[in-house]
Order: sequence, then structure tokens, then C-alpha cells
Amino acid sequence: MVRALPSFIHSVKLPPVPDTQRIAVVSPLWTAWVHRLLRGALGYAEARGHFVLREFHLPRGFGLSDRTLQTLRKWQPHGVICHLEEQELRRLMHALRQSAPVVNVGATRPQPGVTRVTGRFAMQAEVAVRHLRHQGLRSLALLLLEDLAEQQAAFVEVFQRVARPSHTATATCCEVVSPGLLDNPSSRVVPVPARLAAWLRQLPKPTGIFCPQSGGGGYLIRVCHALGWRVPGDLSVVGVDDSDVCLASEPTLTSVLVSGEQVGREALRQLERMIRREPGIPELVRTDTMDLHVRESTGSRPAEVCDIAAALDHINQYACVGLSVERLVRETQHVSKVTFHKHFQAATGQSPGRAILQRQLDEARRLLAESKLSVTAVAEQCGFGSSSDFARRFKLTEGQTPGAYRALHARG
Repeated sequence: MVRALPSFIHSVKLPPVPDTQRIAVVSPLWTAWVHRLLRGALGYAEARGHFVLREFHLPRGFGLSDRTLQTLRKWQPHGVICHLEEQELRRLMHALRQSAPVVNVGATRPQPGVTRVTGRFAMQAEVAVRHLRHQGLRSLALLLLEDLAEQQAAFVEVFQRVARPSHTATATCCEVVSPGLLDNPSSRVVPVPARLAAWLRQLPKPTGIFCPQSGGGGYLIRVCHALGWRVPGDLSVVGVDDSDVCLASEPTLTSVLVSGEQVGREALRQLERMIRREPGIPELVRTDTMDLHVRESTGSRPAEVCDIAAALDHINQYACVGLSVERLVRETQHVSKVTFHKHFQAATGQSPGRAILQRQLDEARRLLAESKLSVTAVAEQCGFGSSSDFARRFKLTEGQTPGAYRALHARG
């Protein structure tokens, strides 16, 4: 359930909304996923036209005297997008003295004044289970490796519902493991925790295991090697890591990853609302857009995979130069148009054609508000066939003509 942030956050007298908003992107990780997160935020910023984004790399366990943190404070951002864990987020909020609204994309508990944007575990589990079933595996299991008591029960309940394992009582295991063993893909796992080893030994072979913690999939593969089991022969493993971690595993790790581009766009959209102090800001926003990257840890049978993140990025870049759905499928996918349409609709809640049109209209609104181009020129620059087609589509969406929208924005 989505809940609005407490009203007291909006009751303090705040300065007017700046014309250009400085946005800090903060993370201790420089993975490919974080770069895609930044790319999604930049795509949204480019469409809106009044943001300046800057990256700040804070190390794990940073202190209040950290030089990068001091630089961040001096820069005085109007908003912050961060990918931080619980204690790191609290430390950042204390350092900023809550002078700027914050959107966090990491898995943390609710905090006043912070909106969280993350993926939906049920969708992540569904994609992983569907892939493991596609590999012919009938025995499925879930391994949790972090001490998140509030989430463990929910994760187990969702997995049981999605996977419907035949051995319900033993299909899940929760084993707290040191973060250092998860973060370092080369760390030694011997001795293997006794409870984890016992749980793995009682699983039927072959079994497909989904591990939804960062670094957990690679850790599990190393555990299997230590116990003398084959991956994927005895156990198949699906993780949630980015390509840099997945490719460091032996064999390489199949992963289900929340779309970084989609999270980045949604994070900046919510942050803009917070900066503008709009009512009804949600505490939690979830996205269903998932990317499945099939690698060696689940075998070589090809899967019906749609690269939704690549499609969204392509739409963001080329929608305004006459991009068709056929060209979008041809240049970003390896599945049929019908299959792509089905998966795109399920992941984003709209058709590919609608997503292309929405990007065109976003750019049109920006040009009408910020430039002196004629309506005909705006229609041409945004990829519409004619000014009349543009005017018709714009009025259907906005409820007013392009000229009326420009006049209203000028008065505002």
C-alpha cells in the first residue's frame, strides 16, 4: 500500500522552487547498474530541461568528515538520489540536516522525508521462477542471506506463492552471511555455515535456487564448489547482480535485475515532485520492469527474453526522429513483435506505441514552454507527421491545443 509522506514535511516555510535544480546522485558502488540508473535520470532531466546532475561516490561506512561528503554539502543540492543501505542513509540525512529531499533506491526501512523507489520482489521472483521452469527444473528453492527479519517472511510467502514448490517445508533457507563475503566475488567461503550446508544437502538434485541478495548468487556458486557440487548440473543459480559481478563468477551468473533506467527516471520524477512540494508524495514506489540476463549458471537453453531497459533507452533517444514499433523491435530485441509487445505491456503498463508517443509529447511540452518555435516546427522536431496530427494528439492528451498550453505556461 502506498502511503503519503507526513504532512509536517510540507508545513515548514521553504524557499521558492529554483528554476534550475541541482541533483546529487550518491552511491558507494560504481557498477553498470548504477550507471544505468544515472542514464535513466539523465534521460528524464533532458526531457524536462531544468536539472543539473552530479555524481558523488561515498565509500562504504563513510564518516561525517569524509571529503566527498563535505563537497556534497558545499554544493547544496536541491535534491538527492542515493543508493545506500540503512545506516549510510541515516548518516547522509544527518549530514545534510534534511535540507534537501531524498529518494533512495536501496532496500531500507521507511524514514521521514525519504521516498524509496525499488523493484517489486514478486515480479523479480516470477521472472526467476519462469526461467528456471523453462530450463526443465521441477525443484525450486529460495536462499536469503541477510538479516532483514521484516522482509524475510514476506519474501518467503511470495516465493511460495509464485514457485509452488513441491517440498514447501524445506524450500527456503535464511542464513545471515558477512557482507564482505557477498561484496567480494573472490572471497573464500570455507568453512561453509553448517546450517546452509545441511539445507543444500537435503535438496533434490537438480534444483534451481533463487538468491535475491546482492552478491548472493556468486557466494552460493562458490559454496557449491566448496561442497563438490556442479553448477548447473546439480544446482542452478539465479541471482540479482549486475554484469560486473555476474561475469566474475565461475560459471557466470544468470541474474534478474530491476531496470536501472526505469528506476532512475522514476526516482528523479518523484524527487522533482518533492522539490516542488506537491501533495501526496508516496513513501514507496515500485517498478515491475525487470531484465533477465541468462548466463552459464542455469544452463544454455535459450530463453524468451525481452530487453525492456534497452527498449526504454532507445525510445528516450529516438522517439522524436520517427521511431516505429517495428524499428524498435528490430534494433533492440531478439524476439517477435507480438512477444515484445506482451512483455513490454506487462513491465511498463503501456504499449510500445504509447511509450513512443508519450516521449514525443514530453519533448513537445518542453519546447512549447521553453522555446519560441512555431507549433509546426515543434511538431517536426518531435517526430509527428504533420502539425494537424500533432495538434490532435496533443489535445487528446492535454485537453487543450498546443497554443493554449504555451499561453498558459507563459502566464504561469
